Amino acid sequence: MKNVSIEPKRRAWVEVDLDALRSNFGSFAERLPPGCGILPMVKADAYGIGLGRAVRTLTPLGPWGFGVATTDEGIAVRSLGWAGPIVVFSPTLPSDTRALVERRLEPVIPGCDLLAACGLAARAAGAVLPFHLEIDTGMGRFGLGWRDAEHRAGEVAELLSFGGLRLRGTLTHFHSADTSSEQTIAQWRRFQSALDALRAAGVDTGFVHAANSAAALRYEEYSADLVRPGIRLYGGGKWEPHGRPVVAVKARVLDVREVEAGATVSYGATWSSPDAARLATIGIGYGDGLRRELSNRGRVLIHGQSAPIRGVVCMDSTVVEVGEQDEVQPGDVATVLGRDRGREIGLDELAELCGTIDYEILTGWSRRLPRIEIHERSGR
Repeated sequence: MKNVSIEPKRRAWVEVDLDALRSNFGSFAERLPPGCGILPMVKADAYGIGLGRAVRTLTPLGPWGFGVATTDEGIAVRSLGWAGPIVVFSPTLPSDTRALVERRLEPVIPGCDLLAACGLAARAAGAVLPFHLEIDTGMGRFGLGWRDAEHRAGEVAELLSFGGLRLRGTLTHFHSADTSSEQTIAQWRRFQSALDALRAAGVDTGFVHAANSAAALRYEEYSADLVRPGIRLYGGGKWEPHGRPVVAVKARVLDVREVEAGATVSYGATWSSPDAARLATIGIGYGDGLRRELSNRGRVLIHGQSAPIRGVVCMDSTVVEVGEQDEVQPGDVATVLGRDRGREIGLDELAELCGTIDYEILTGWSRRLPRIEIHERSGR
């Protein structure tokens, strides 16, 4: 049984299962080789569950550090009282150097030009900036090209010799670890080539890391010194072993009505009832993150039964057909994402219907929906 307290007045909300989050972290920890650390990604408000909630829950489990996308996110993690490493993965500007140093953040630097600029800024501030060097092995987004590493390794070594910088780690990013073994193996080999070139130039490459959620589970031999789980921590990902769902989304039934054949629903009258029907309006819409692509395609669960969406999803509400469920009444709970009486609407179902990925579904629920923590009761 879940222990959850929901105020009756709430029209819609997100439930966050912290025990599932702990379990998913543990499933990574038990698979890692000795000495390998875990760097959980908590960017984008911890994939929508709440940054503070995620950091508070994961800290007692012993992560090596936390990964974020921006300097502001890193500052937010530090303000929560976390004293360990915080790695900022999106490239930062030299003007951010003072904030990075003051908050003891470790930026990912993608190449020699930014490395030189950050070193200059750090020396001007009389500080030393720890950083992680990114190697581009095929992602084509950020990083020192792996082919360039051999002839630029000496430049990296020289920039480090000027002071103001300390190389804490070297990383790459797999682009297809969830789908392509061949490309992942190729990226790993390119990464090793770049590491060899740096080391040959006298560069201490520090903590080596490459594995995201998929790679950490599918290619344990690529765990290196750190793994960087993201989506799988929060219940997403299609690869096995599957994680426990962390997020569920619920909404109240606000209105129930009987309509005659030919009745239309929502903007544009894109759906009309072929027969007499029973409709329920639920208090969630695209302003809350329920995607408009689900119009006339998606469904919710009410009393464990599927209720298809009829008409266009509105900003604040959505209409569903409840068929012959005479017991459905205003105030009842509709499950938009999650389980209800043994049936489930998963992230993968919503992502497929919307033509997107589970990452976007998970991070897309708006701040208008309060996040409610739930916990497993003992003796389950």
